Amino acid sequence: MIKKTFLLLLILVISVSCISGQKKEVNKAKKVSKTLKTSSKQHLVKQKVGKNTVEDAVKRTKKFANNLHFDLDDIRNKGLADKKFLAEYLGLFLKLKKYYHNKETDKEITLKLQPVFAKIEQKEFHNMAKVNDKLFKKNSMSYMRIMWLLDQLGYDITNYEKEFSKIKKRMDDHMKLRGEWQRAVFDKYYDYFKLKKPTELLYAKKLKGPIDYQKSLEFYNRANAYVLTHFVFAAYDYGNSLTQNRFDKEDLSYLSKILPQIIKKFEAKNNDDLVGELLTCQVLIGQTKTHEFKQSFNSLLSRQNQDGSFGSYEKYRKKIGNDVEFRAYLHTTLVDIEPFIEYDYRKNKMIKN
Repeated sequence: MIKKTFLLLLILVISVSCISGQKKEVNKAKKVSKTLKTSSKQHLVKQKVGKNTVEDAVKRTKKFANNLHFDLDDIRNKGLADKKFLAEYLGLFLKLKKYYHNKETDKEITLKLQPVFAKIEQKEFHNMAKVNDKLFKKNSMSYMRIMWLLDQLGYDITNYEKEFSKIKKRMDDHMKLRGEWQRAVFDKYYDYFKLKKPTELLYAKKLKGPIDYQKSLEFYNRANAYVLTHFVFAAYDYGNSLTQNRFDKEDLSYLSKILPQIIKKFEAKNNDDLVGELLTCQVLIGQTKTHEFKQSFNSLLSRQNQDGSFGSYEKYRKKIGNDVEFRAYLHTTLVDIEPFIEYDYRKNKMIKN
């Protein structure tokens, strides 16, 4: 009898153990399935669009901009260049404003940016007099650009200009540390706000960088290609001007020859960040009818991500989490949607004229 009871208890213990083990396996399987689904969902979000139109691309980018989590205080608390990222954030909305060009979208953008506008009015934002030289250099151009962007967006910059006047001497002295393309860009902002210029900016309009020396393709590594694009951006006031007076016919001829070569070089390196900027340069100088341009234009258009962003930075997500959206995708999205918006803008201008 005792043996029989013991046997029954043993069977019961084994049964409970098996059921418990099965439950654990089921739960484990559910967790794995959930992880796979989440991973699959993220993968789908960053999948390339493929066949695309400018209208659809801008619509997707607008959605990306609206969905982007952008917390200025959090960025500053992490010791990141808050002004740099804010300039990119505002810049993206300014491009969207330029594309849609209607009161409804303008109101929508203004409403979306209200939290940022509120932060800009706080003393904590205007900290340029207190930051060290390293952070000042990172943020100085962006600090001026934000003032310009706010004005372009229709925001009252009266208070911003007052705050800027407090650090203008430091900004003037800072020009000694800036390179040629940076002086060319600063010069545009000093002109725009009618500011008295330091000595270093008095001849900035004559600067052309590598364009003046007609450098060969081998010269254009990532840094030097970036320099070239910003001389072109400065010449055309970042797309606001249809004409320019920095480059002569010989310069424009050189740009027409070298830009397709540099684009091909960085397409091969999968550097869509630079490709977008270089394509914008082609649009600005009016080089949009060649086969090479159309091919690169449509190819970049097809490489937009499903969520409206551009670029491939998922490898950084493990390290910096969702900050990758504003620390990497934001800039590439801005410079990659830009050639399409500027192309559309100029096309419509020609139709109207």
